[in-house]
Amino acid sequence: MKQILRILGVIITLLGIANCSSAQKFFEVEEAKDAQVRFFLVDDPKDADLFFCIIYDEKEITQPGILMEVETPKEAQVTLIFVDDIKDANIKVWMVDTPAEVKWINESKRKLLAVGGLK
Repeated sequence: MKQILRILGVIITLLGIANCSSAQKFFEVEEAKDAQVRFFLVDDPKDADLFFCIIYDEKEITQPGILMEVETPKEAQVTLIFVDDIKDANIKVWMVDTPAEVKWINESKRKLLAVGGLK
């Protein structure tokens, strides 16, 4: 699982560098103590609080859960980390391919990503 999260982080970082505008932007921190939100990537979508996706065009960001990675924490509206233990997570997530698939399963967690006027 750790190796999958590291690979996912590298891919997100490399692709996220391509487009850094303003919207619901995130920066992935290295330590949990520096994160505003802690994501745990679940193995089964039935276990998720949120179906989220990573996009590279700011215009696609219309709701929390549609995220774009930025290069520095100063550019971000939220800092997050992918944790290895579900007990350390604020939000259990399942990654989807398109913004149309993004949805909240556990609405009580929505407030954790309600930034930038997106609710």
